Amino acid sequence: MSDDLRIEHLPAPESAVGPLRHFRVGRRAVLQSLATGVGAAVFASRASAAHVHQAAATAANPAVSAATNKESALLFLDRHAFDTLALLSEQIVPGSRAAEVPEFLDRLLAVESTETQKRFTQALGSFERAAREAHGMPWKALTETQATALLTKISTQPDSDPTRQAFDGIKGAVAETYFASEAGLKELGWNGGVAFAPPSACT
Repeated sequence: MSDDLRIEHLPAPESAVGPLRHFRVGRRAVLQSLATGVGAAVFASRASAAHVHQAAATAANPAVSAATNKESALLFLDRHAFDTLALLSEQIVPGSRAAEVPEFLDRLLAVESTETQKRFTQALGSFERAAREAHGMPWKALTETQATALLTKISTQPDSDPTRQAFDGIKGAVAETYFASEAGLKELGWNGGVAFAPPSACT
């Protein structure tokens, strides 16, 4: 990862801090979230299968696995899920792609609990399902106009709506990661010589 991301210490997987804290919930809530739709199930199963396949490949043939990892550079998300996250990141917080926010979240997910990983992939699946229901295509195939319209619709749903909750979770993870990067800090006014307290410290 480039120097653009200056987050030096990863939070403990089960801590109450860090960009993925929005997805750390109790087992009961995780089980209830399994009913969020076909798209979510597809994403969750793809990510899990990719993770298991990668581990098996490493054990069977480290040389082949190293070449594959170098090419993909992904530790948890499969390519389709990563591309979806990359698009969503840029659409929600412009500049996230250049700051390598999706790459950082992929690495963070790789050391998270299974439940947190599942919640995150289900959130991505909610966007996939919304895109397919509205336009019959995956999120990454939407035009900019289509994606903006869907994001506007999703973000204005009631707080109890599962897709709105998915939006809030992804937005929180992306925004927190971006504004902890060098680019995000400069956007907030950092000049390289002054450290600012996080917004939470002001409440």
